[in-house]
Amino acid sequence: MSLPKVKTERLGQTGRRDAEALARQLSKISSTRSADVKVQGVMLKLLRELTELVSKHPGIAIVPIDRELSPADAGEILGISRPTVVRLMEAGKLPFRFEGKHHRCKLEDVLRLKAAGEPRPLRDRKMSKREVEELVLGTTNAPYKRSITATELSRGLTSGRSEPWTVHVATFFTDVKPEMILKFAEMHGISKRVLASAYRAMRAATGEANPALEAVFDKLASATEPNHHRA
Repeated sequence: MSLPKVKTERLGQTGRRDAEALARQLSKISSTRSADVKVQGVMLKLLRELTELVSKHPGIAIVPIDRELSPADAGEILGISRPTVVRLMEAGKLPFRFEGKHHRCKLEDVLRLKAAGEPRPLRDRKMSKREVEELVLGTTNAPYKRSITATELSRGLTSGRSEPWTVHVATFFTDVKPEMILKFAEMHGISKRVLASAYRAMRAATGEANPALEAVFDKLASATEPNHHRA
């Protein structure tokens, strides 16, 4: 969820009291489609802005700025890879804490880093092979204790035999964004035909599917089909 412009609203003690007063009123309302409530203070301002946003946009997100994010979630907002987020944390550029062995950071700090204009989003420049691999492997290995390497993943895709990395290959095809899947394959010399074949083998073996990736494969296949004309 890349956010080019984010507005944050801090609530003091008075604002929280206004919110609590409104919440008490709303809790007493039965499941009717309309109600008369008294809105005051900062809640009136927020409600006015909320209705304006809802009327202009297909969807909005309302989250507390102190919500904790994983490096992968922070990377989505910043437009960088999960490992790069971890490096920013360990370099002292993004405050974090450990939850067990896992890094956690606050949304507020991520938005502050984004507003500073650094790091530069990956989508705005050509990504190196290392960056692509970090982004792909960060997503692919995230659910598992054992990590697959770029070479092992490439070998599994090329050979069509995913063992002993079947779940990793399935995660690669279902959780990594289609454009990143294609970039990884291209950088490792894997043709789109071989990539599509590996995907079909994974789907048959696991039952997992990625409709968005299938749509990309279908589009690529249509683009390469020769035109047939009636004589």
